[in-house]
Amino acid sequence: MNQDNLEDITRDYCKDKKDDCLCRVLDCVCKKWVTGPTGPTGPQGATGASGAIGLQGPTGPTGVTGPTGATGLQGPTGPTGATGPQGITGPTGATGATGPAGDPATNLDSYAMVHDETNSTISHNQPVLLQTTNISNKITYNPATGDFTIPEEGIYIIHWWINVRHSDSEHSTCEPTTLGIEFHQFWPSDILIAHSSTHNKLTCCDTGTISGNAIFAAQAGASYRLINTSGIDISLVPNDLYSAAVSITRIV
Repeated sequence: MNQDNLEDITRDYCKDKKDDCLCRVLDCVCKKWVTGPTGPTGPQGATGASGAIGLQGPTGPTGVTGPTGATGLQGPTGPTGATGPQGITGPTGATGATGPAGDPATNLDSYAMVHDETNSTISHNQPVLLQTTNISNKITYNPATGDFTIPEEGIYIIHWWINVRHSDSEHSTCEPTTLGIEFHQFWPSDILIAHSSTHNKLTCCDTGTISGNAIFAAQAGASYRLINTSGIDISLVPNDLYSAAVSITRIV
C-alpha cells in the first residue's frame, strides 16, 4: 500500500467520522508520509537491450543540387578495338554521259636510220656522207650531200656514232688531237645544235669512236647535217661491218 491508497481509504472511511480514533491514527500516518527531499541520483543502470527497429519513414524532399566539381584529368586512351566487318557494297550509280570526242591524235611516224660501211675520208668542215638508208618514213636522207630533210614541224631526237681515224699525216705534226663531229641545222640557216668528240686525243693513224645525241625542235622542210669539225681530215673506220650509224625520230 502506498501513500495515495492510504489517503483514499482515510478520506472514504473518515468522511462520516465513524471511528474518530482510527481517523486520527490514519491522519497521523498520512502526515508521516510527507515526501522528503530527493536523494542523490544513484548510479546509472546497465543499458537495456535495443528495441526493434521501427518502420522507415517517408523519403524527405530532394535537396538543392550542389555546384559541379572540377573536371578530373583525362585517363589514358584505351587500346583500339578490333575492326568490324566490312559493310556491303552500295549500288553502282548510273553511268554519266559520254564526253565530247577529243582532237584527232597526231601520228608520230617520222623517222629514219642510215649507216655506212666504207673507209672514206672526210675533210675538215665537210659533212659526213653515209651511204645506206636502213629505214625511213617522211624523213629523207641524201647520201650525196649528207642532208636529213624533215617535212613536219615537231620535236625530234637524234643518235649517232662514228668510228674515225686521225688521217691528216701530210699536214699534221702528229700531235695528239681531239677529233670532233657537230650536228647542225643546214637550211634555212646554219645553226649549231650539238657537239661530240673522241674521249681521248688521237695521234696519226690512231682510231676512236665519236658518239652523241640531241633533242631539237625542227621546222617543216628544214635540213640537217653531221660535220667534221676536228680541224684536220679524218677517215671512217669499219668496225666488224659498220663504220657509222645515225637515227632520227620524232617524239612530239
